[in-house]
Amino acid sequence: MVGLKILHTGDLHIGMKFNSYPELIRDQLIKARFNVLQTLVNKANNEQCNILAVAGDLFDKITVPKKDIEKALSILEGFAGDCILILPGNHDYDNGMVELWDFFKKKHSDKVILINENRVYSLESHDLDVAIYPAGCNRKHSKQNNLGWIKEISKQPEAKWHIGLAHGALEGVSPDMSQQYFFMTTRELEELPIDIWLLGHTHAPYPAQSSVTGNKIFNAGSPEPDGMDCTHSGHAWLLEIDEKKNVTAELINSGTYRFIDTTAMIEDGSSFESIKRRCLKDGADTTLLRLKLKGRIDQDLFRQKESFYKELESKLAYLKIDDTELGVKITGDIIDSEFTSGSFPHQFLNELFSDGDEDALQIAYELIQGVKAI
Repeated sequence: MVGLKILHTGDLHIGMKFNSYPELIRDQLIKARFNVLQTLVNKANNEQCNILAVAGDLFDKITVPKKDIEKALSILEGFAGDCILILPGNHDYDNGMVELWDFFKKKHSDKVILINENRVYSLESHDLDVAIYPAGCNRKHSKQNNLGWIKEISKQPEAKWHIGLAHGALEGVSPDMSQQYFFMTTRELEELPIDIWLLGHTHAPYPAQSSVTGNKIFNAGSPEPDGMDCTHSGHAWLLEIDEKKNVTAELINSGTYRFIDTTAMIEDGSSFESIKRRCLKDGADTTLLRLKLKGRIDQDLFRQKESFYKELESKLAYLKIDDTELGVKITGDIIDSEFTSGSFPHQFLNELFSDGDEDALQIAYELIQGVKAI
């Protein structure tokens, strides 16, 4: 073997329920977790990878249904390479008493290796001159990562390549201000005698580049977006290590769905058109959009907004709009048409209109309208 090829993924969260979404799209999002696993296996096979590595959170929780475990395993078993490495993450942690992993171990073949113990795993029996160092999770939260046992190794076993898999927040990459998620620093990872680190936990890839040479630390990110805070398209790493331990990496796109969470200031009709250009491009039927609208627009355009909403809804996979901060721009004509000339509201609003204080005018108009509605 000249080099070693690895497909590195993690954070698939199979079993995630997506309960905040309507039934139709919810079912599609659930199915997408399995579809992307199949996509990754196919990619690994096409690239003739030796190892398929899942760096934690293959499952969303430790109580995932057995049928989901069996379905995930049936897809994984289609990998044509030498072995599959499965590391428990903080969502699917293993503390030695988790039924999920007991069932998993009974069902998987010899090609699948659950790396859930604090020890070096040799892949010699899979015809690979590789030593694996796992730093998984035995609970959902921890202020301490699981790298300690690796730091205490006095002598490494003989192997051509030494590969670490860890699950936890990476300093400067993961949002973990209170350090509750097995927090790690790049420095402590780099100081360990490991050729390459394959991480999971953060749902965005690291490094944030499509092609990398010479890096030692990689975080796969989620291969399928799973929420409005996951704005990328879903990724995994295709890695190759040569005999001199030089690493080359390619970030591959793997996801189906796209989440967009955005706020738009509406000034005129072109603002609506700009939103459509952005959100209704290729892949609109797999786009989930949460849109907050702000601004003051003329009355005719305000009346047309519902047709804009209907067009988006008909083409997107999911749409949620918050237009509580979008209103009609108050003009003299509107004041004259809605309030009796000479009345207090008419005089008061016209004074504010003359002063040019649009914010005060808008607030006063809405308050008066609210009183009228009582």
